[in-house]
Amino acid sequence: MGKEQAIGDSRAQSLANHGNHERRHGWAWALAGTAILSILLAGCGAPTPKATLSQTGEYFAESEYGVKASPRIASVATSEIPRGGGRYKLGKPYQVKGRWYKPADDPDYVAEGKASWYGAAFHGRLTANGEIYDMAHLTAAHPTLPLPSYARVTNLDNGSSVIVRVNDRGPFAHGRIIDLSKRAAELLDYRNAGIANVRVEYVGPAPLHGQDAQFLLASYRPGGALPDPSDGLPTGVMVAMNGPTPSQPVSQAVAALAEQAAPISLDGGVALPAVGPLVPDRPTEPPVQAGAVELALLSYADRRVSRAASAFDAVLDSQLDSRAVIDWWERRNGAQTPDEIAAPYINLGTWASRAEAERLTRALAELGRPVLKETVGPGGKVYVASLLPDGEADLDAMLRAAWAAGALDAFAVRD
Repeated sequence: MGKEQAIGDSRAQSLANHGNHERRHGWAWALAGTAILSILLAGCGAPTPKATLSQTGEYFAESEYGVKASPRIASVATSEIPRGGGRYKLGKPYQVKGRWYKPADDPDYVAEGKASWYGAAFHGRLTANGEIYDMAHLTAAHPTLPLPSYARVTNLDNGSSVIVRVNDRGPFAHGRIIDLSKRAAELLDYRNAGIANVRVEYVGPAPLHGQDAQFLLASYRPGGALPDPSDGLPTGVMVAMNGPTPSQPVSQAVAALAEQAAPISLDGGVALPAVGPLVPDRPTEPPVQAGAVELALLSYADRRVSRAASAFDAVLDSQLDSRAVIDWWERRNGAQTPDEIAAPYINLGTWASRAEAERLTRALAELGRPVLKETVGPGGKVYVASLLPDGEADLDAMLRAAWAAGALDAFAVRD
């Protein structure tokens, strides 16, 4: 019995040691699992990096301009910009920086001049007819063409051309005649140069739905290519032409074949490619160094209010009323007029009635600083109204409010 008892005690001790060993291993694995779980939870709690765009030459800071930049309707990096959504708009004559522009639906419109392009600084913002600007779409801003409409733009330096959707107003600087989107500038090969000599030809009105990306891309014509009568037209549309279709010149006459041509089945249509040719990659050129730009500072005290000026009426000559005091103060201090307003601001339009213009500016006074100027337009005396940001409301909100108040021709000047 003693021997058996000793063997039993030894076996029990061995089992106990084995159990302790297993428990130690179990605690070790539990601690390791807890550490791994903590790391995973910490990783899940960390914020996901957001895609960002680098600042371009168009970038403007609120501290520099003294006003808030208008918010983007769509995200720059992730959102797909919706097409269309605007309205047909021609508009009355308007004035920007002392120059009059008269919108017109002229089917024979052709003009040559300088073209620029605009990109990330305006991407996702409202256009003059209520669409949303997409720098990756083939669009353009023009001062007088109907909105929206189509125009063929040809780079006179290399011969390439493309049809663009005109859905915005501008440009209003340096005598340029059109402002293209970044994508259109890439197709015409002047994105790096910034400026190009172009010809602009009006094509016709564009549909409001804006689903024309394939149609516009198919209209691209590289430099040196011969004109195609079907350029820019949907599949199946035929064009009546007075004369032969342009083709490659033939060096000598070709004798007619005696054999009768085999019949051609007309049951099925010809399958055309869904998209047009893509522009090959080109070596990147160094960006053009922009010169210094002088910006007019916005001020909250560049006008005397009538109530303050009228306090002097009792002691002034009868012919020197409060209006004359205000005019004298503006001339003395160089107050800005609508001809000299620095962008950004809202061009509300022109009115023949001062009372109507004042009614509109009073309705919008809570959103910004209204400016009303009497001047002589193409048809005689008119009143030009503008709305300057005061840092409280953004440009897009001001533009929507102007449309809602009845200024249907209002648009944002972001130059």
